[in-house]
Amino acid sequence: MTQVQTWSTDTVQPAERFAAWTTKTRSLHLDWDLTTPSPQDYSATIRYRRTGTVRLAEVGCDAFDGHRQALPQDPPLVGVQLQVEGTLTCTYRGQEFTLHPGDLFVWNSNDAGAFSTSAHHRQLSLLIPAPRAPKSVATTPELTYPLAAQPGAGILSLAADQLRALIREMDQLNDDAVNRAVTGLLDLVDAGIAPVSDADAGQRTELLADIQQSVLERLGDPELNVNSIAAANWISVRSLHSIFSESGTTVARWVRQQRLERAHRDLSNATASTTVTEIAFRWGFSDTSHFSRVFKQEFGVSPTEVMPQ
Repeated sequence: MTQVQTWSTDTVQPAERFAAWTTKTRSLHLDWDLTTPSPQDYSATIRYRRTGTVRLAEVGCDAFDGHRQALPQDPPLVGVQLQVEGTLTCTYRGQEFTLHPGDLFVWNSNDAGAFSTSAHHRQLSLLIPAPRAPKSVATTPELTYPLAAQPGAGILSLAADQLRALIREMDQLNDDAVNRAVTGLLDLVDAGIAPVSDADAGQRTELLADIQQSVLERLGDPELNVNSIAAANWISVRSLHSIFSESGTTVARWVRQQRLERAHRDLSNATASTTVTEIAFRWGFSDTSHFSRVFKQEFGVSPTEVMPQ
């Protein structure tokens, strides 16, 4: 199991602290050119862990600035960082923006960048090789920064919580647990930054098929609804409605049709002891009268007329 380590400028002579911090940052992160308005008696602490190709870090420091040119790497690295205290003003891919506590920033090392922190800056970060990340995370396509991840921000809020927990617990986790947690975190970030509206037609068709399969596996669940379907597939309710609309139906209509078709099949093969209510409840209906009414609207006959005489 790889160990969590802590490094602090407190172990360095005051006049040498920022230079030592620069060296440490470059060894653990990227080859940034760093400056600070107050190099004398600079204060910084970093708690970090390297597990294979995964780098996790919690940084707290005084104000400093950094910039780097675009220097393609093989493979490139992807960073996911969460602002915890203070602010971080960045220039990246033609955008200039400021991260506030609760904001996420996802970036690729193949791109140039620059930043400037406030005093009392604190951030959490994950650094991994791009091939390990989902495509949308590795390439960060056309994102508008910063990425809000405060409570109430949906999936990205879950991602921020996962990163906080991972950094907090990293000295309690073995290497396998770290890798599993990182995979879960990347999946959440992927879901948060890859909106369904940006998917091409082929991807949307594939996503519709995946959603429909997940629904078929839960048809008998009376709690199955639009909200639970969207949550189970890591998309918004609005995106879910949009995907089904493109196929010429609605979510509710498609679910009801699937339930009715299976109920019709079971009614056609029912034994003498089987009741309409039993079959209706088997397929997620919770009211026999409602089931009988929508069944007749769909098939033109009542449920009892379908059952063997």
